[in-house]
Amino acid sequence: MARQRHSTLATIALLAIAGCGDGEDAAAATTTTLASDEGGSGASSDGGSTSHASSDTTGVGSSSTGDPDDPPPARGGRVRLEGGAFVDDGGPFLARSATLMWAAWAYENDRPRLEENLAWLAAKGFHGIRALGTVGDPAAPDYWDGREIDPHGPDYADVIAGVTDLAWNGYGLRVEWTLIGDGQITVPTLGERQALVDTFLAMSSGREQQILHFELANEAWQNGFGGDDGLAQLRELTASMRDRTDILVAASAPYSSVDCGAIAAVYDPPISDLATIHFDRDIGQIDGSWRPVWQPWTYAECGLGTVATNNEPIGPGASVASEDDPERLAAAAVATWVSGLPHYVLHTHAGVRGDDDLWNTAGFDGLAHFDDELPHDLAAWSRRPLADPGSPLVVFATGDAGDVPDATWPQQSGASSGVVAALGAESGDAFVVVLLGVLDHVDVQARAAQSFEVRAALDGALLGQHTLAAGERVTLGGAGALVLRGSRG
Repeated sequence: MARQRHSTLATIALLAIAGCGDGEDAAAATTTTLASDEGGSGASSDGGSTSHASSDTTGVGSSSTGDPDDPPPARGGRVRLEGGAFVDDGGPFLARSATLMWAAWAYENDRPRLEENLAWLAAKGFHGIRALGTVGDPAAPDYWDGREIDPHGPDYADVIAGVTDLAWNGYGLRVEWTLIGDGQITVPTLGERQALVDTFLAMSSGREQQILHFELANEAWQNGFGGDDGLAQLRELTASMRDRTDILVAASAPYSSVDCGAIAAVYDPPISDLATIHFDRDIGQIDGSWRPVWQPWTYAECGLGTVATNNEPIGPGASVASEDDPERLAAAAVATWVSGLPHYVLHTHAGVRGDDDLWNTAGFDGLAHFDDELPHDLAAWSRRPLADPGSPLVVFATGDAGDVPDATWPQQSGASSGVVAALGAESGDAFVVVLLGVLDHVDVQARAAQSFEVRAALDGALLGQHTLAAGERVTLGGAGALVLRGSRG
């Protein structure tokens, strides 16, 4: 079936949700620590255009939990891609979601707690959640004991519809549905997997604006799609799903984000609207805990045509390595967008099984301020690498060799200043540059006449405003991650 785009007709008013502080000391230094595996392949290592016809909101598993007297959701219209940015009827937006894999389990078993966590996310300015459609072995002990999501239950269609309706109608949050976790257990046959896809597509009819996007499987290589045959089946199911819906569709995270061949095996030739990438969490290199922050920049170097998302990055309590520092978590979001990826998912241990609540976790206070400080279509801007002669600034690193232009401090012996990474994007004369891992301070020099403001990535605090002539140099500092927004001329 040929894919066709169509626009949502409903006009949705804006809902302003006022946030409140959680008492987290944003200035407190926290450490990056190793964490144990969050258990089970279902939790991963942590635990284009389309068509369909119906606009009937009853559908399969119809459920309405929003009070009709309540204000409408914060945004409206189906999410689509325009030039690499996420866009709905309210325009482009800097998409941010949170892992909430346990949402479907909680809808059946602990709905009040689910609602408390959804309300928390809405108050913090998030746009959605990432939820699992299936996971765990109901018949044998595993990591998911007591949290299984069984697609064979008699009320399953009502459950996934209920989660989707509750999130949107009650809290203005969209759902990224990752259909399959533990696929070798929950849906081991092709027929069962096709039936699951059918169930989600039937549920989504009339709910297009409530779903951020679909992902067929979580880390498919270890969730029932191993080997060449499994990969071929993943690609076929993904392409088929994409051809049957207007909702954006992704396949799964490849087994490696640093191996372009592994990514291409899943996504080239293109079979989806999005590529969901789980970027490397290695903190054992010289750039330490800043390395996972800038990893989204590497995706474009693979030269694939599919827009990627930062779907399960390092975060509080994550496996392999954990990140609790609010500054680096905020910087990871802006690094995602400036790298050309439209969606950042704050991934936490609390979001996997639901053994803790999200408000006991770092990182949720540091993202909403970007809406006031960054262009909302930033992911669609043209990238500018550090040493690109067309980039607005020369960034210096200082070490035993003195001041070295277009360099980072990890490259220098005896480094005393500079950055771990400088990521830039531009649209016309406007530019955004993100300076990560500032060591004491960093000197920058204008390649052309320009003006820019400097803000702390952590909280958006204005640290300086500069107007420079070509060749003029200035010293910046005051935070470990700086966001520069300006224009030439």
